[in-house]
Amino acid sequence: MKFLALLPVLLLPSCIAPPPMPARQMAWQRQQGLSGILDRPAMGLGEIEGVAHRVARTSGLYVAGTIHQSYDTNGPLASIQAVSGGERISVNPRAAREVPLNAWAFIFGHEFAHQVYNFGHRGHTDPQQELRADIIGARYAMDAGYELRPYIRWMLSRPSHYTPSHGDLHWRAHELAKHYGVGR
Repeated sequence: MKFLALLPVLLLPSCIAPPPMPARQMAWQRQQGLSGILDRPAMGLGEIEGVAHRVARTSGLYVAGTIHQSYDTNGPLASIQAVSGGERISVNPRAAREVPLNAWAFIFGHEFAHQVYNFGHRGHTDPQQELRADIIGARYAMDAGYELRPYIRWMLSRPSHYTPSHGDLHWRAHELAKHYGVGR
């Protein structure tokens, strides 16, 4: 089993963490017709891990280690569990094959927001805390060069059902779009 340790960047020398991909480089990729690479599912856990590293740096965290695939295909898309020696990030194996790379940035941003602000851990959340994690996590992902509009469209394309802990996914997508002034 491999683990991911989330540590404040200030505790590590800057030479350990490679710099994030600048937003202008992401814009250049789109101008060159490469934007499709962000809209397609990952070609493996390595690509998902690269996204996690870029987004973690914008949140003030450093990811050490590799992504771990969960055993529960019906579980959450991604989760972070505290373990001895740090944090472990697990991704749903089905989601690893289906979720677009751009969406992974916002999913990780959401999970990192939970870690940084210490709200709503271990299933003890409410829809407002989940929306706060969406808003803060979206800022992390956008600062790493990913695009909000395609993520909101992706959220709205998924089935939505209400749960007491997470609320309604479509409501959260609309609130996220409203917060950032982004149309779908």
